[in-house]
Amino acid sequence: MHQQDSSVSNVVLNTLYNVGARDEDSERTGFAHLFEHLMFGGSLNVPSFDAAIENAGGQNNAFTTNEITNYYISVPLENVETAFWLESDRMLALNINPKSLSVQQGVVIEEFKQRCFNAPFGKLWHHIRELLYTESPYRWPTIGKEISHVEDATLSDVQSFYNQFYIPQNAIVSVVGDLSLEETKSLCEKWFEPIHKTGNLNANKYVVDVPQLERRFLEATDLSPNPAVFLVWKGPSYSEARSLELDIFADLLGGSEVSDLQQVLVKEKQICNAAECFYLRGLNEGLFILYGILNDEISHELVEKELLETMKSFISKGNENQHVFEGIKNKAYTNLLFEQINPMNRAQKLAYFENLGNLEGINSEAELVKNLNLNDILSTAKNTFLTSNMSVIYYSPIQ
Repeated sequence: MHQQDSSVSNVVLNTLYNVGARDEDSERTGFAHLFEHLMFGGSLNVPSFDAAIENAGGQNNAFTTNEITNYYISVPLENVETAFWLESDRMLALNINPKSLSVQQGVVIEEFKQRCFNAPFGKLWHHIRELLYTESPYRWPTIGKEISHVEDATLSDVQSFYNQFYIPQNAIVSVVGDLSLEETKSLCEKWFEPIHKTGNLNANKYVVDVPQLERRFLEATDLSPNPAVFLVWKGPSYSEARSLELDIFADLLGGSEVSDLQQVLVKEKQICNAAECFYLRGLNEGLFILYGILNDEISHELVEKELLETMKSFISKGNENQHVFEGIKNKAYTNLLFEQINPMNRAQKLAYFENLGNLEGINSEAELVKNLNLNDILSTAKNTFLTSNMSVIYYSPIQ
């Protein structure tokens, strides 16, 4: 994927691998995230990846989701070939050895401890995914299901994961900057074309759970300053129109200090010290999270009831919220326009939409937002947020 932009001085090289936490063995979870760290540990011809990038005046990083792992490099135009060389070298032959594996295992294990054991609501995503999914590989978060899975990972385990997924057939490279299409093709042919590794594109075939037709419930304790209630629903995939509608609905219901969740539950009834919602759009499906952090002497049952009532009341207002909707829609539309200024955002979106199988979709995003209709959004919300397909978590602080 390529987009020439003569207005920027740096070139962004983004590489998306079609592998995420959902591609892991259920007894070897956390590997996709572990590789996010291992990929910076050196390769066949590059002992120190970060040092090479810094010497080229660039920066780099990566992120992992349940569905993809994404790496990006930004370098001055005059050093762009360095980025191609580095990215291709770790695709060709990552230096996975006992020392590098041990070091990165330690880093990931410490991150697991800090994020899951020593942070407020640290086990939330474990609880949510275990409650919502039974057989699907979405039933664990990207950090991994158990810390022991990363602790016990062998050199053979991680080498096998690398050989299966870190191949040219499973990667999408996007380039944004003042580099012509001919120059980009030439650099790709020079650095990526010679890489010959056996394997196939990830088929993305996964076990799908039967539709949820009952209320699911979990009581849990965790590090948290106050008790809390989390209500969760599965939603449509990124490519479905309803996904965008639920994203906007989340902003309408709980995306600001003047939203209904804040006004009713925090300011008027004063049963929560925080109440919010958000929608996580995913390639396969999304998750809508609605939650309230309880004030003292307030019951979980009351907050669950009031969260649902506030959402139901908001939906029933219909066009009364048209002015609020117009403001939210304009904000989303403006954000998409400003997002295009950043070459990093463009490079990542090019790769993401190509992986989605809808590259042209990147050009219609803003128009889709512009054409949103409040009645359609409220109808989608009404049909999605049923008590019969809701998952509920009551959190209590660890005593």
